[in-house]
Amino acid sequence: MKKLIVAESAGFCFGVRRSVDMAMKLLDEHGACASLGELIHNEDVVNALKAKGMRVVNTPEEVTAGERVLVRAHGAAPEIYEALEQAGAEIHDATCPKVRAIHKIVARAKEEGRFTIVIGMRAHPEVNAICGWCGEHEVFENAEELEKWLKTKPDPWEKPITVVVQTTQTHSNFTECCLFIKKRCTNAKISDTICLATSTRQEEAARIASECDAMVVIGGKHSANSVHLAQICSEHCLNVQFIERTEELDTDRLEAADTVGLTAGASTPAWIIKEVRNKMSDEIKNEQSTVEKEMSFDEMLEETLKTIYNGDKVTGLVVAITGTEISVDLGTKYSGFIPTSEFTDDGIKVEDAVKVGDTIEAVVVRVNDVEGTAMLSKKRLDAAKMWTDIEDAVESGAVLEGVVTEENKGGVVVNVKGVRVFVPASQTDLPRDAELSQLLKKTVRLKITEVNKARKRVVGSIRRVAQAERRERIENIWNEIEVGKKYHGVVKSLTSYGAFVDIGGIDGMVHVSELSWGRIHQPSEVVSVGDEIDV
Repeated sequence: MKKLIVAESAGFCFGVRRSVDMAMKLLDEHGACASLGELIHNEDVVNALKAKGMRVVNTPEEVTAGERVLVRAHGAAPEIYEALEQAGAEIHDATCPKVRAIHKIVARAKEEGRFTIVIGMRAHPEVNAICGWCGEHEVFENAEELEKWLKTKPDPWEKPITVVVQTTQTHSNFTECCLFIKKRCTNAKISDTICLATSTRQEEAARIASECDAMVVIGGKHSANSVHLAQICSEHCLNVQFIERTEELDTDRLEAADTVGLTAGASTPAWIIKEVRNKMSDEIKNEQSTVEKEMSFDEMLEETLKTIYNGDKVTGLVVAITGTEISVDLGTKYSGFIPTSEFTDDGIKVEDAVKVGDTIEAVVVRVNDVEGTAMLSKKRLDAAKMWTDIEDAVESGAVLEGVVTEENKGGVVVNVKGVRVFVPASQTDLPRDAELSQLLKKTVRLKITEVNKARKRVVGSIRRVAQAERRERIENIWNEIEVGKKYHGVVKSLTSYGAFVDIGGIDGMVHVSELSWGRIHQPSEVVSVGDEIDV
């Protein structure tokens, strides 16, 4: 094997990270807790959590009064929550925000008297939980099942339809089902509730598999998203291994492959991915992989479950762009997003400013532990960096560039990469009685004259730069000017004896006798102030 391609999206999604992190906190703080069903579809993680004091219960009846119970990322039906409360449990809800959004959609459909179609794996705990929030509903795993069901229903569309899909389904299956529904029903409300992380993972797996001679997919055999990953890879590559742990890897099947791809499901911890990668390095001598030292379970979890706080500087990968926000994979339990408005100043299109796959730096503005999201700002980070440049510019006299954004009392405000710089009217380089509004939305060059970071006050001068540039132009003209040289200039003023023309910082006088071949009495007969002429 000459090359190994490891999917950037492989491993824990933010929903899984969040649930495991909540479990670890409960265990660290109280030494014991219970999980309603196996926390995630990974036996190694579940066993490690059991060893730390977490027990798995399958029904609320198994819970003891006062016991701390974690509802896993798949969520639970309303009656389960009620039963847990009746049992006296202390409920800690780790339902994935993406799953909770589906619960809200189907609950609203129930209130409106709509029939709900759920597309997903019938026996999957996420689907079971969704059904608990539905009114009248049916679950279909594919379009074929949907078609068979319709044949048994003489008038299946007598009620309006709401359609949702399991977060870990493939887009191809969802699309096929939706096309069938649209042909038969004109009033269906269809919600694409496939998780963005799932879509990104599947698209990346398909792309890598099409480029590789062999693929290795790591994940639980009863993990929906892992099973779908293996199916997608098999559609693009003939040599695919679907394994749960390192010892299942058959390196003999990789020997003839020049390029091998590696991806993993959302419940696969980072250390298992590393173990598989390292085994491939040992066995096949892949130069791009290095064997890493063994870590304890706590160390591996600490590496996987990165926590972020307001004000943190973070780096992430742009995974999706919508009309309102840019989604950023931070490699943590949180899903990051930046409002598109931060990239669309002055009419700039967001697609021209940032693209899917770009690496982006930002600062954390607000962390939402309940939703598992983090609002980010690139502008604030750029502004923080710019403060340093602005402070340095006072000492160095450096010229900065910005856009005039508003007319203020006594001057204008210039935006210099997110920092507001006030320019007094006397420093705008406009005549005393000129309208300051003519500078709005114009790009200007200025020098910083005063900085007070504590008060967030910055004062600048456009005039200093303009004066310096004029002096430089004048000096250049005097150094180069000579009789017979041609210039393009602007008429600045008229007198009875001629016209004064600005040729780039210097006013030259054109005598009335040199303005026309014919006889004229006044320069205004030939030129006007503001005319551009060659002299």
